[in-house]
Amino acid sequence: MGKGKYSLRSIALRVPVILVGVLIQAFGMASIIMANLGSDPITAFAQGLGHVLGLSFGNAMIIYNIVFLLAVLFLDRKTIGVGTVLHAVTVGAFVDMVTPWVAKMAGPEPALSVKIVLLFAGTVLLAVGLGFYQSAEFGLGSPDAFNQIIAGKLKIQLRWWRMIFDGIMIVGALIMGGVVHVGTLLGMLMVGPIMGPLINKMAPLVNKWSGNEDLIVEVK
Repeated sequence: MGKGKYSLRSIALRVPVILVGVLIQAFGMASIIMANLGSDPITAFAQGLGHVLGLSFGNAMIIYNIVFLLAVLFLDRKTIGVGTVLHAVTVGAFVDMVTPWVAKMAGPEPALSVKIVLLFAGTVLLAVGLGFYQSAEFGLGSPDAFNQIIAGKLKIQLRWWRMIFDGIMIVGALIMGGVVHVGTLLGMLMVGPIMGPLINKMAPLVNKWSGNEDLIVEVK
């Protein structure tokens, strides 16, 4: 997230970018879940959490994000931005909102070919949605903020800690009944390469539109 003061105009432009990104992400997550061929580690963990608690995926995702939001608040509240809170409280609700539409498009018993299309399309949408909301540079999602803090405290590179974190999420998903399959690997391979370049292209545009061109952070 870029550092500096945001004008009212800047905030007014960044919040819609975040919400559009979260909505795109929600369509991606709903498509991946509907494919039932495995989800990215966080989605799979939230699936399992919902299964254990008897909740919809969206409500389980809200609980998941709020737990990490509280952890970040305790560990380093300076990393929390408007986007952190917006993402935590909206992504789960958006997933529950769009799931009936995705289910209607997929049909009651989708063929394997349809599931494969849903999986690939959902993974791309997930990455694009994450890229959109992070390009607003208005706060990371609570799990991402948590991972940055822990990596810093452990003094290890973020990518290595993220691999450990994803492994923990996968184990938790397997224990709780989340779907871990080929889609889990696909998410790990595709999301980063799509999301990173999109943030690098979108962030300068968002900063230019909002009048904060000095708040540009490159994602590598």
